[in-house]
Amino acid sequence: MIEAAAAIAVKDGLDKVTARRVAAALGVFPGLVDHYFTADQLVAAAFGHAASKESNELFDEAAAAADPVMQLRLLISEWMRSERDEISLLWLDAWQASRHRPALREEVAVQMNQDIAKLAHVIQLGIDSGQLRAVKPETAATQIFSLVDAVSVQAAIRGILDYSEVRDLVIAVAGQILGVDLRD
Repeated sequence: MIEAAAAIAVKDGLDKVTARRVAAALGVFPGLVDHYFTADQLVAAAFGHAASKESNELFDEAAAAADPVMQLRLLISEWMRSERDEISLLWLDAWQASRHRPALREEVAVQMNQDIAKLAHVIQLGIDSGQLRAVKPETAATQIFSLVDAVSVQAAIRGILDYSEVRDLVIAVAGQILGVDLRD
């Protein structure tokens, strides 16, 4: 059920995640979905599954890079690619909808904290190897995510405005935070 809900969330948005749509995707009655999840829980579970799956895949891919600086370059570059628009839009939906959905608000916080911890770990590896300046890894990770998240809106208005120079700014500022050139 959660996988079906997550697929709907990524493709169509969190507002389209309903017991009826999930049941139709699975070929079951909506009452079965309602038996296991409230509407708020279903949306939260869908978001959590999709966000954690994407995050795990991206951080696992980055972990294969030669060193922490290469991992950071890959991560930041990937977070701002237009091919990630579906996930960026999912996050935008989640931030907005979490105002009125307590379970979703909790799940958004969980996902954000997990991503910050993962990025802080990569930053700590860079500090330990001497490639990055000594910073507070969690603070630096939060700052970098704030920059990346700020340009997530481009997914909603792709083609209307040119964000290429803003992406360059994010990379430059992230590099400044960490004391390293993150440009490819």
